[in-house]
Amino acid sequence: MKFTFWGTRGSIPSPSTPEVPTHQYGGDTTCVSVAWGKDELLIIDAGSGLRQAGRTWIESKRKSFTFFFTHAHWDHLQGFPFFAPAFFEDVSIRIFSPRLPGAPAGNLIEKALHAQQSEPFFPAGFPQLRARISFSEISPEEPVELSSSGEKLKIQAAPVSHPGGCLAYRLDHGRRSLVFATDNEPQPSPESPLVKMAADTDLLVCDGQYNDEEHRMRKGWGHGTPALCLQEAVFARARRLIITHFDPSHSDSTLQGMEDEIRKSPSAQKIPVSFARQGLTIDC
Repeated sequence: MKFTFWGTRGSIPSPSTPEVPTHQYGGDTTCVSVAWGKDELLIIDAGSGLRQAGRTWIESKRKSFTFFFTHAHWDHLQGFPFFAPAFFEDVSIRIFSPRLPGAPAGNLIEKALHAQQSEPFFPAGFPQLRARISFSEISPEEPVELSSSGEKLKIQAAPVSHPGGCLAYRLDHGRRSLVFATDNEPQPSPESPLVKMAADTDLLVCDGQYNDEEHRMRKGWGHGTPALCLQEAVFARARRLIITHFDPSHSDSTLQGMEDEIRKSPSAQKIPVSFARQGLTIDC
């Protein structure tokens, strides 16, 4: 599996400025992709980073895409209207929506994507997309398995702590695994659903939006800190940890300081810890 960060920012895109440079870690909101099998691609979330990703895939003439959404907050949807492949009729797109506990009937992401492209919010409605788009659901109780050319990718889900609900995903391909857990306010415990799902994973990607002081003032907002993410990684016995979903107010120098600090933790001597960079690709 090859895991790529197309967007690393949380809440709202943060273009780089002289006052708050963000080009080192990235300014687009959450979007990641996983290339697996011979030529398969899975995309998690459709933040503003999806726009550039789509341009790249147009150039490579990719015709098939599978999306998994963690939840329906706007910073994880806002790139979809600008996803260029969706405007071509020879493209197929399959979208998996999270089935969140207590959610009303209906496909959450299907409703959300139609809503954000409706008047008065957007000039080009969802029905104007020419690609063949289908919607399915995934829940913690029902893992999904994708197959291609004799290879299989298993996707499991676990609920995480975020207002309105959110799912983390574990991907298993052969003997390799990774877990993507954005928009989560960690409650580190060996018994938490995320820790159980992430047990012995090769890579844990976790939401560490705040520093410790910010988190004290924003408890209940549904985001973590690098230290809380590292505690989860320790409980899960993860082999590697990457922090993402950076606060829009955090400059490159702020993030560099946070990254340097977490790397000094005694636990980081056993589990390699780093911060995501937009454009970074990792072999898992």
